[in-house]
Amino acid sequence: MSTPTLHDDRVEKMRMSVMHRVDQDVTRRGRRARTTIGLAAASVLVVGLGGYAVESLSSDQQLSSAPDQSAGGASASRDAAAPERTRLDAAPQDGRSLRNEQGAEADVDRQVVTTGSASVTVTRPRSTVQQLSTWVESIGGRIDDRSESGRGDDASASVTVRVPSAKVTATIDRLDSYGTVDDVSLQNTDVTAEARDLDARIDALRLSIDRLTAILGSATSSRDVIQAESALTDRQKQLESLQAERKGIADQVSLSTITITFSQRATADSVEPGGFTGGLRDGWNGLVGAVNRGVEVVGVLLPWAAIAAVGLLVVRLVRRRRRSWN
Repeated sequence: MSTPTLHDDRVEKMRMSVMHRVDQDVTRRGRRARTTIGLAAASVLVVGLGGYAVESLSSDQQLSSAPDQSAGGASASRDAAAPERTRLDAAPQDGRSLRNEQGAEADVDRQVVTTGSASVTVTRPRSTVQQLSTWVESIGGRIDDRSESGRGDDASASVTVRVPSAKVTATIDRLDSYGTVDDVSLQNTDVTAEARDLDARIDALRLSIDRLTAILGSATSSRDVIQAESALTDRQKQLESLQAERKGIADQVSLSTITITFSQRATADSVEPGGFTGGLRDGWNGLVGAVNRGVEVVGVLLPWAAIAAVGLLVVRLVRRRRRSWN
């Protein structure tokens, strides 16, 4: 049996047959891979759609089971949001209105002590002080000090009044109706920080007292009782002191202090009639004065008169002797 000869044509056919089979194998593998990938993607898509459908169905059931609550909640949310939107719409972009409101609130919370003084020239200081005192009491104020002195052109009066802080301007204007206001001085002292500090310390002491009271109530030994009572007594003393200080500040803030001095207006010189008694007294005093002056003159001249009399007597004696000799 002879072996067939492998010539070029036969070799080329064999190569083409092998390449064709390789191509077919690659094609089959590619189809399998694409089929596997497609099935996997389809599975994922089916699972996802199924979960979404289940979730949607559950949500629909919840919404259908409580439609009124959902509607009420949505309405309440809209109602609650409406004022907020209104405030945001009404608020200016620059924020000036908000700052003004904050400034107004700060002014309301301020604690200011007003003190001052004034001097007024009037015709009758004593009666003017009485009129002012009556008016101050009628507006809810009080008189802390009052003094009167002198008569006539030297008359004067002084009064320290406590008036409501809102009536300070009205009080100064009231002085114009009594006479000439010479000068006015007012001072405002802001005590807001001091008042707030006192309020905070008072609140802290009250809380401490409450705690100490609870500790004292639950104390089981005499030592604990003594320590709690000592601390409680100390806290109460501090609280009373701070409350008194705070009350004093509140009184100064609510009632302003103004010291007013009234002086007598100068009048023209006038003769005050003294009557018969005054005239008799003046006449008698004049007579006594004249007699005293006359007696004084006589006392002064008497020594000189005595010397003059002696000299005159000597002169006469000498003349007589000369005549007798002649």
